[in-house]
Amino acid sequence: SQLARPSMAQAEEHTSLLSLPEEILLRTARLCLSASLPAAVRLATQTCHTLRRALQPLPAEAERRRLRWQPSLTLRHAISSDGRLLTKTHANGQDCACAAGPLLPTAGRSAWRLRVEEADGEAAILVGVCDAAGRSEWGLNLRRGDLVHLNRNHKGQIVSVGKSAVLMTFQQRVAHLANLDRVKVVEVIVDHDASTLTFSIDGAPPLLPAPISPCAADATVLERDGRRGGGDVDAVAPRASLSGGAALRPYASLSVAAGKQSQRPDRVSFCDGYLYAP
Repeated sequence: SQLARPSMAQAEEHTSLLSLPEEILLRTARLCLSASLPAAVRLATQTCHTLRRALQPLPAEAERRRLRWQPSLTLRHAISSDGRLLTKTHANGQDCACAAGPLLPTAGRSAWRLRVEEADGEAAILVGVCDAAGRSEWGLNLRRGDLVHLNRNHKGQIVSVGKSAVLMTFQQRVAHLANLDRVKVVEVIVDHDASTLTFSIDGAPPLLPAPISPCAADATVLERDGRRGGGDVDAVAPRASLSGGAALRPYASLSVAAGKQSQRPDRVSFCDGYLYAP
């Protein structure tokens, strides 16, 4: 009957899909994984037994793409919402305020989106990447529109500040400053092979790419070494030496400048909760 034809056609399509070799099915599912982790997980877990068997490696691969803030590498921020939401808990300036996510791939390109859930007018929000130990950081300062490089000791104290990198053209900076209070979503894009970092704000074209490199020779080094009269503080952290393929993590820092008063907690979250390949 005519009513039965659609279901018969669907059955034929389903049969032809299952007739594909398992390696083709898995390769197709991995392409889906790079574009949408939730869709790939549904494909691997909410289908027929034959497909679930063919796509058995996919859930573990999807789990490695999940983005969660790491408590062991997070200072002066609260983590909630299954590890996706980051909230500022102290208003004592940028020092010791930092957070890092899981290790990223070391080749190709990676990208993720961060949503600014709430931001105080006096807040300094930095988003970007840090090294594997969380000691060297490259972050876009959303209030100024430039890339900041910070080095920290093991206590989280800033020990050197690198020269800022320009990421915006003059026209982009004018537009950014005019819409500063309306920034909602920041996309972070890392080219691991070229060791470059760029950003897209609220779906706009990407900003100028910046190299992920050690502090410049003219970096400001803070007097944090206890042997030089700095008190009970750790020695200056070694400067990161990064090249293509270096291990990196997502990074964020929510802080208020010294002497300023925060009216409400700043919050940022991983939009989709997963890493994708642009």
